[in-house]
Amino acid sequence: MHRHNPIAEVMNYFVSGYVYFVAFTLVLYMVGSFVTGVFGLVSGLLDISSSAKAILAAPERAGLEHELLHTIAFTVVLVKAYTILISYAQTRHVNVKLVIEMSIIAATIEIIFNANSYSMEINMLFAAFAFVNLLAYLFFYKTIKTVSSDYEKECKLLEK
Repeated sequence: MHRHNPIAEVMNYFVSGYVYFVAFTLVLYMVGSFVTGVFGLVSGLLDISSSAKAILAAPERAGLEHELLHTIAFTVVLVKAYTILISYAQTRHVNVKLVIEMSIIAATIEIIFNANSYSMEINMLFAAFAFVNLLAYLFFYKTIKTVSSDYEKECKLLEK
């Protein structure tokens, strides 16, 4: 990327700064979400009973574990989003492979761990979206891999 115009260069720094701010906000959200999930699990277990036997036998434990698994899986999606944001801030390009992977993972995680929070129609939309993206990923894998390799080569050239 050639930067000859000083105004364009200043604007690019503002865009990068904004993306870094959004990425930092995402990190704060990820940490807060994870801490809240763990705190909810611990407080839920303490509310069940004070004895370990009662905690292990309580039916509420499964729901709490399910919520914690959703929080952890959702954190994986947020880490992918963070990677995309940082990559964009550094190169001003987006790795299509990462975006497609995130779209498949995010929809699937919501279907598996959070289906009760959505209507059947929305869950079907998530499933169709994930499935179509998965088919596109599989069908165009060679092209996506080539594009991703080209992206990585370009990033290495920009670093020099």
